[in-house]
Amino acid sequence: MLTYTQLKDVKTFCAALHSAPDFKEVVTSLTEYATPDTIVDHNDSMPDDFEVDNVRFIRYDAIDSIQEQELGSDLYMLGCFNSWFLAGVLDIDEDVIAALQEAEAYEALGKMIISMGKLEEVQQGYSSTDGYGHHFNHYDFSEESVSFAGTDYFVFDNH
Repeated sequence: MLTYTQLKDVKTFCAALHSAPDFKEVVTSLTEYATPDTIVDHNDSMPDDFEVDNVRFIRYDAIDSIQEQELGSDLYMLGCFNSWFLAGVLDIDEDVIAALQEAEAYEALGKMIISMGKLEEVQQGYSSTDGYGHHFNHYDFSEESVSFAGTDYFVFDNH
């Protein structure tokens, strides 16, 4: 179980968010995978990713792999990155990338990224340039961070 102070911190944090997610649901999401004697001491018992009332919580140590998985599942979106960015990642002339995009071959570009094994490089470049909010928070692209029971989370309020 979370300590009284930790519960109070979760409640205060949730109330300060624009969407004001139900703190009890957040606590339930935080603790449903853990046993009462492990949640305070072991980060492995905390969930990687959960959402309550349009607020998404993603662990710091899982966010890159989650973003990479989401990018890899949308080939069209992968091909929509700026031509200069994709040219740098794929080591292909920018004019070629731009021509493919002008021909609306976005999915083909996405397939090329996957087949060339460049998905991780795209994800790293994307997150280091735009942060994580641009991908996970479609409302205002912001990101917050919070620590629950010693586990750090990115928080995206999508309201």
